[in-house]
Amino acid sequence: MSMRRGFALAETDLRSFDRRESAHCHVQKPDRYRLIEALPDDVQRISRGSGVSYIGASFADGCVVQDLSAFDRLLDFDAQSGLLTVEAGARIGDVVRFALAHGWLLPVAPGHPRASVGGCIAADVHGKNPARDGTFRQHVEAIELFDPSSGWLHLDRNHNAERFSACFAGFGIPGLIAQATLRLVPASAGYSLRSVAVASLVEAGEVLLAHAGAPLLYGWHDGRANRFGRGVVRFGLESKEPMTRRSRLAADLPATIKPWPWCAWNRTGIAAMNRLIGHRYGPGQVHVAIESAMFPLNDARAYYAGFGAEGFVEAQWLLPHARYADFVGSLEGEVARQRPRISLIASKLFDGQAQGFGFDGKGIALAIQLPQPKARTQAAFIASLTELALLHGGRPNLIKDSSLQADAAQRGIADFAACRERLRIFDPQGLQGSMLTRRLGL
Repeated sequence: MSMRRGFALAETDLRSFDRRESAHCHVQKPDRYRLIEALPDDVQRISRGSGVSYIGASFADGCVVQDLSAFDRLLDFDAQSGLLTVEAGARIGDVVRFALAHGWLLPVAPGHPRASVGGCIAADVHGKNPARDGTFRQHVEAIELFDPSSGWLHLDRNHNAERFSACFAGFGIPGLIAQATLRLVPASAGYSLRSVAVASLVEAGEVLLAHAGAPLLYGWHDGRANRFGRGVVRFGLESKEPMTRRSRLAADLPATIKPWPWCAWNRTGIAAMNRLIGHRYGPGQVHVAIESAMFPLNDARAYYAGFGAEGFVEAQWLLPHARYADFVGSLEGEVARQRPRISLIASKLFDGQAQGFGFDGKGIALAIQLPQPKARTQAAFIASLTELALLHGGRPNLIKDSSLQADAAQRGIADFAACRERLRIFDPQGLQGSMLTRRLGL
């Protein structure tokens, strides 16, 4: 450990949530803003919130990881306008619970409640219905940022607007996000959550379009060849009826989950899991608390542990409506031919505009999770999936897929080079970097 005053560094091993990427890192854990400033200007660095990104977005060999978990305060709240200012290390679950307690809601939140606000900005995450609520950028009013060369900067849509925009899906390159002001919306009493059975991914797309205005909207699907695409689309409608009793809320999903000593998601395990999902989320209607509906991953500890030490990969692609059915048909054929082990497929509807490296646009997104991605048959299918998605105009989610390489990212994002150039204007020395930015050539 370096004992130089102001930025003592610890050495530790860091690993991505999907367990696919790891590095031995020097970590600074400041608890004062002056300690953020104390790091020499020429040191390569990357900021880290809770470290729950599926991929290596907040660490890399040879750079200092600035752990901002101590900066987790909620700083200011205007109960009349719904403006909430928080530090970047604040966890999204805590923000949602605070907002709900005061009659407000942050409509876009990722599934993991320990994700930090700074991480949500850097990834420009989406929530439970991006077609209605957009991505995280739509709900951020201002950012306080530290740049090693320029110092502290205030960013919003009128001041430093280009840098403000670049922070979203900027993966930390524009600088260290220290604070953010969020715009909340009035909260309902709960959600009336309904499930509609679907026989295919094409039918799922039709159901998603039919319920585009619901605050919650997503599908869960079987990935096995003989039942490909079967599942449910769940949509939640705002309820004005108060909860008659407080439902049991699961504790927040841990930032790290100890894997089981074996991979449970073999063909037998996947079949059993799909039967459980079908039973639990079968057709019907249930009244649920908003917090429970926003963080379904709190019930998924065993699911993630079941991937074992080899981890998993999630490939998420957004397909334009005009190409979606053809893509699904080709994908189903490839699954029938290669027989990969797909643990889960999730579907969501998007109706936004692609900006920079963000995951947005108009179409239907499929997130496909696979265990043991380094196994020969699994890796071959992942490669085929990537080519099929690109062939059908798919846009990749850079923040999810640790198997994605620079060539595929450049093919999937038409203006990749221009986006990279615009982003690197704010970091000409290349000080901000992670395993993600290095792998994709950002």
